[in-house]
Amino acid sequence: MNGTKLFLVAVVASTMAAGCAQQTTKKETAKGLQRIYFDFDKADIKAGSEAALKGNAAWVKDHSKNIVIQGNCDERGTNEYNIALGDRRANAAKKYLINLGVAKGELSTVSYGEEKPAASCHDESCWSQNRRDEFVAK
Repeated sequence: MNGTKLFLVAVVASTMAAGCAQQTTKKETAKGLQRIYFDFDKADIKAGSEAALKGNAAWVKDHSKNIVIQGNCDERGTNEYNIALGDRRANAAKKYLINLGVAKGELSTVSYGEEKPAASCHDESCWSQNRRDEFVAK
């Protein structure tokens, strides 16, 4: 390829890549709901999660959507224990959102325990990603 053709290929490729990145960003921004994470064997809302929850509350208020809060755990512990822990985590986030002014009727919870891991390795780097609440618009 001569220099001009190579330059045009590079411009087209970078434009396409930028377009894909913008589409992904727009999709993520449009969704607007953020995960929150928990410490091992805890259901307390961490200080670092408060901004995400405030953003989620604002999103729900702006979009008038019903939200399912999905509680998740890492693989440690029995299935029964993790279902109960995931339930406590989802309900902690629900209570926090209600305290921020989200209507109780717009929120529901479900616990998946350890059944829907975000990461699959068997060490703290993955376990910390699996101890989470996800917020899904119905």
